[in-house]
This record gives sequence, structure tokens and C-alpha cells, in this order.
Amino acid sequence: MPWPIPQPSVIADRAAAVYEVEYQRIYTLKHPAGPAATVDARSPFSTLAVDGRVLALAAFDLWSFLPRTAQELMVDTATDWLPRHAAQWGVTRIAAVAATGGAVFLAGATGVTVPSGLPLAAPGGAAYATTASLAIAANGSGSVPVVASVAGAAGSLAPGTVLTVVNPLGGLAAQTAAVDSGGLTGEDAESTDAWKGRILARIRQRGTGGNADDFVQWVHEVLPTALVSATSPSTGAIVVCFAMPTGSSWRVPTSPEIAAVTAYVNDATQRKPLGAPTVAVMGATLVPVNFSISLNPNTVANQTAALNALTAQMLADAAIPDALHGGTIYLSRMDAALANGSGEYAHERALPAADVTVAAYRLAVLGTVTFT
Repeated sequence: MPWPIPQPSVIADRAAAVYEVEYQRIYTLKHPAGPAATVDARSPFSTLAVDGRVLALAAFDLWSFLPRTAQELMVDTATDWLPRHAAQWGVTRIAAVAATGGAVFLAGATGVTVPSGLPLAAPGGAAYATTASLAIAANGSGSVPVVASVAGAAGSLAPGTVLTVVNPLGGLAAQTAAVDSGGLTGEDAESTDAWKGRILARIRQRGTGGNADDFVQWVHEVLPTALVSATSPSTGAIVVCFAMPTGSSWRVPTSPEIAAVTAYVNDATQRKPLGAPTVAVMGATLVPVNFSISLNPNTVANQTAALNALTAQMLADAAIPDALHGGTIYLSRMDAALANGSGEYAHERALPAADVTVAAYRLAVLGTVTFT
């Protein structure tokens, strides 16, 4: 709701009214037998009017500060005080992650050992370095892990990007390396809106004695960005299933990620309720949903916009169903996203032909999008 702020002219008028009443009262007390006096605190040339206007400007500044303070007191509208709210609820902001991946080196006739810490440079000048050493046989090749020097998505590189060896290394067929098929991927720091959303989720979905919200929270304490489903499919069974974001979609969690979550949620001294069975932790099975769409007009710009709209809607609707409930991708929502976000005049969708329902512990993700 809006915070009412009186304008300076209104504040000045209030001050003038008080001045007139109080000065008249004081004059009457000092001159009880004298003639009635008239006090004018509103005339532009009155000293009291000047005082009232000065007071009004100062008071207006204070009034203007109150709505800002009120916004910061509430988590959903806070900006400057958001770190304080986050600290109170134990929701740490996700920091930027430097781009990592592999780069393929080609050895010459004598072979070479690529050392850890070897500086590399991208075509635009961004700096990278190897993070492990690798011996490559003569005339052979090998992929060596590399990391960007600066954290953030800006360090991401597409497969095949050529990296130049800054300090020449003997034994290489060429003083370059090519980013392997996995590319280099980094992540920017969590946006304010995403961070705020996680704080609000913690407030709204507080666990109580080992319920599903508890397990979701515990997984997020290990992997803050995970998409989590926690359920008890039968008496004496607890299943936690999750997937990890890739920026535009989701991926199956790695073995180390599953192991870390398993150890964390099964700690009966700190988290898992005493007497509860061992919690089964698993990665979600990804189910690609392919689309075949005819756009009108079918331009490259509209195709790009349509792909972005579908990507955003699939991310917004992402959920991992449990053993008791299936998950459904409703095509009416996909069609609405296309209509509102693609710049089209109209479209026809051949695939999917009907709403897509996936089974338990499976996650529907955007598959191939074909424009016809």
C-alpha cells in the first residue's frame, strides 16, 4: 500500500494554524485587558510564514525518508537491507562462479606435459589457466581442466574456441588449445530478485520436525540452487530427488553432489529426525519435451523470441513430482508464453499434441524446438 506523504504546502499550512492559535493565546495571557490581536502566519511577508515554510521543508525530508525505511523493513520490498534479512534467515547469496571446463592440447613429436597453472588467453584477451597437469604422448592430444581468472558468466566459452598459450611451452604441436565439447561455463552472482525469492521461500516454507520443507531447506544448505522434491512414498521411507540448474535448463546432479546431499540430510545429530529411516537421495530423470511450431510471421527474430519464451516458461513451471503425484506441463501456459513473448501474430503447435505428464522423480525439460 502507498505511504501517505503530506506536501510541503500542507505541512506549512498546519504550522501556520498552530502559530496563529498559540501566538493569539500567548498575547491574550499577557494582555488580558487589551484589544484582541490578529496573528497572520500565512502572508508571504510574515516572519511566521517564513518559519513555517522552513519547517515544512525539513519535515518533508523526514516524511520522505519514512516510506524508504518501511520498504527496507519488509523482505519483499527491501534492497539495501536485504543482506540483513538474509543473515537473519540464514540464506547466503550465491557468489559468482568462474568458468571451468576442459581445453584440448596437441603434443608434438616428442610429447609434452602440460603443467598446472599454465596461462592461456581467449581471443578477446580474457585470462584463463590450467588447473591440473597432464602428460600427453607424442603426436597425441588430451583435455586439461582450465578455469577463468575472473568469476562470472562472461568467462564462458563455446566449444572449439581457441585459447593461446601465453608463455610458450616446448613440446606442443601449436601454442594453442581448443575448448573441448563441454565448453567453459561460469555463473554470475545470484540476482537480487532470485536471492529475495529464496529468502521469502525460507520464511514461507519453514520446516517442522522433519517434514518435506525441512528436507528441501537442508538440500538448499548444500546446493542453494537445486530444484528439490521431498516425499514419503510409503511408511518408513523418505525420498529426496533433485536437479541442478544450467542457466537455461536443468541437469542431473553429479555423483559428488548426490553424495554431499546424502551425507548432509542423513546426519541424525543435526538434521534427520531421530528414529527416521535412511533418506534415499537421487537425481531426477530428465524428460525432454520437444516442440514443433509454425509461427506467423516465421522470422528469425520471432523464432529467437519464441525459444526464449518457451525456455522461461519451462523454467517457471519446473517441478519434480513425487511418488504420489505426477507432474504436468500444461500446453495452455506454453501457448500463452508464445503469444505474449514471441512477437508473433499467430502460431500453430503440432508438438506436443497434448499436455505432457511425467512420472515420479522425473523432470520435464525443454527439448528440441523445431520451427516449420
